Amino acid sequence: MHALGNDFAVFGSPSQTKPLLPEQIEFICDRHYGIGADCAVFIGSSDDADYAMHVYNPNGFEAEMCGNALRCSAQYVSQNGFFKRKRLSAETLSAIHSIEITDEGITTEIGKATVIDKGRIELAGKVFPFASVSVGNPHCVIFAKPLSDAEFLFYGAVAEKHPYFPNGTNVEFATVTANDKIKMRVWERGIGETFSCSTGSCACVAAAHEADLCSGTAEVSQRGGVIKVETKENGSMFITGSCTTVFKGIINL
Repeated sequence: MHALGNDFAVFGSPSQTKPLLPEQIEFICDRHYGIGADCAVFIGSSDDADYAMHVYNPNGFEAEMCGNALRCSAQYVSQNGFFKRKRLSAETLSAIHSIEITDEGITTEIGKATVIDKGRIELAGKVFPFASVSVGNPHCVIFAKPLSDAEFLFYGAVAEKHPYFPNGTNVEFATVTANDKIKMRVWERGIGETFSCSTGSCACVAAAHEADLCSGTAEVSQRGGVIKVETKENGSMFITGSCTTVFKGIINL
């Protein structure tokens, strides 16, 4: 499955309890020897929600949260007949999220984005304005004019492993083009560039809103398409976007 080009191999069921092993995750995500995916998503049982969503980076590391994977997980459990309802809840490492499936797309509650710090960060001798934002997972939002491909790949890799972020971070290079529009390019922790990122979209809106650069509701354009971010009065952020099932099959693990 993919959500605006951010692709996932999705497995499991809401009754399953045995997770995949790290070496199986690495094999599945390998684009030459396995299926190929930005992340592997395991659907399992939850005591507190309709199902649990575990999202694994290609190196086998379980991420706290992924908004694009959350939409794909909802479509997966719906298409496979596990639930007939259009309103669902999913548990991740970071929180329990509400989900609504509509004809216009899938809307998921991401939660509150917290701007932890802001200032300037030095990347290989160049200084950028940045904001450190938590959306259940870590983000480094850098406001800058659009970078060349070479600059993005270089500075994205440097920022991900910057000492300021001891556990690594997702990195967004963002440009605010209007009060309700942001252009973004994302470098995801443990993956590299992906075509879209929902939590990264929320991080950009939160950081831009904190800096009085845009409102709390905005469209975030990225390589894979547009994600709409809406901030409710209580501060909780919701995203609406599409996702696509590409194929189904069987793999020998």
